[in-house]
Amino acid sequence: MKIKYLSNKPLEQWDDRERIENVKYIFSNIVPYYDLMNRLLTVRRDVAWRRLTAKRISPQAEYLLDVASGTGDLTIEFARRAKKANIWGIDFSRRMLERGVMKVRRYGFDNRTAYLEGDALELPFKDDMFDAAAMAFGLRNTPNKLQVLREMRRVVKPGGEVLILEMTFPRNLRLRRFFIWYFNHVIPLLGRILAGNQASYQYLPDSIQDFLQPEELTKLMAEAGLTNIKEFPLTGGITYLHEGIVV
Repeated sequence: MKIKYLSNKPLEQWDDRERIENVKYIFSNIVPYYDLMNRLLTVRRDVAWRRLTAKRISPQAEYLLDVASGTGDLTIEFARRAKKANIWGIDFSRRMLERGVMKVRRYGFDNRTAYLEGDALELPFKDDMFDAAAMAFGLRNTPNKLQVLREMRRVVKPGGEVLILEMTFPRNLRLRRFFIWYFNHVIPLLGRILAGNQASYQYLPDSIQDFLQPEELTKLMAEAGLTNIKEFPLTGGITYLHEGIVV
């Protein structure tokens, strides 16, 4: 696949600068359709996946971080789970953040949420600040995944959690064949019909295929200094939740 934005090379050949610039371009230009497309393409399973992620944190948590927060769906689930928590969201797309601000205000959570435009590779927070930090469907878009994990670990208190929610291809061969077909044909088609943007929605299956296998992500989280790492396969293994503990 070739994204004809800032680079004419296939995704796996992008250097760090090209990945950052292309991903920022893609996500800044699909904001009006982002939530609708997420619900349609996952048959609303993305809602359940984020809700499960939020359930892994303590309801008594006081400070939570949503990295690559997008339009704020995970932030909202955090706010529902931890009734007194102060929640920060950070993303490098200003347009995504603007949508997130509108949504938390609509749900009445704006008094304890704050959004920052920033870089997951260099989080603008002090050490040991949060009870938990999570990233939903964002790690595959980053050029240095190990650095992102280390930054998330750095800003979480000892005993706190780092959670990564990401899509992958199921191990079951029949399911895998179906999802390869679905990702490579149905998703780009719906992107063209509903969002008028087939290329951006071709990036989704390509980025999933280019991402780590669940066991590789577990090893990377351990390399980042996290312990007691757990893997939770969701919906037949098309999505995994990884959870690691900060020591």
